[in-house]
Amino acid sequence: MVLQLITRLITGEAGTYLVRMRRLAGLYSAMALLGVITLAFLLGSLFIFLADHFGSLATALGFAAFFFVLFLGVWIMTVMVQRTPTRRADDRLQSDIASIAGVAALTNAPLLLRSVRRNKKLLLLPVVGATGFAIWRAVTTYRERIR
Repeated sequence: MVLQLITRLITGEAGTYLVRMRRLAGLYSAMALLGVITLAFLLGSLFIFLADHFGSLATALGFAAFFFVLFLGVWIMTVMVQRTPTRRADDRLQSDIASIAGVAALTNAPLLLRSVRRNKKLLLLPVVGATGFAIWRAVTTYRERIR
C-alpha cells in the first residue's frame, strides 16, 4: 500500500488514490458498525432463547460468567504483552536451555543406566549428595534461627 502511494505520488495520481482510500475507509467503518450491530442482535436472540429454556436469572448468570472469563483472558493477554522485550527474550532463553537440558538428559539416560547396572556403588553417589545437601540446609537454617 505504501509502495502504491509512492508510485502515485511520482506519477501525480496521489489525489485520486487518497480519495479512493478515504472511500474504502468509510466503507470498512460502515461494515464494522453493521457487524457490531449484528453481533449484538445475535447475542440478544441467544439470551432470549436460553432464557426460555433455563430461566432468565440462570441465563443472566451464565452470560456474566462467560464474559467474565473472556475479560480475564484478555487481561492475562495484556499482562503478557506488556512484558519488556528483554524479559521475553530471557524467558525464551530459559525455555530453550530447559529443553536442551531435557534432550541431553534423555539421550544420556541409557548410558547412565548401563553404568549403574555394571557398578551398583554409583547409586550411592546421588544418595550421599542429597543427604549432604539436606544436612547443609538444616545447619544453615539452624544458624539463621539462632541469630
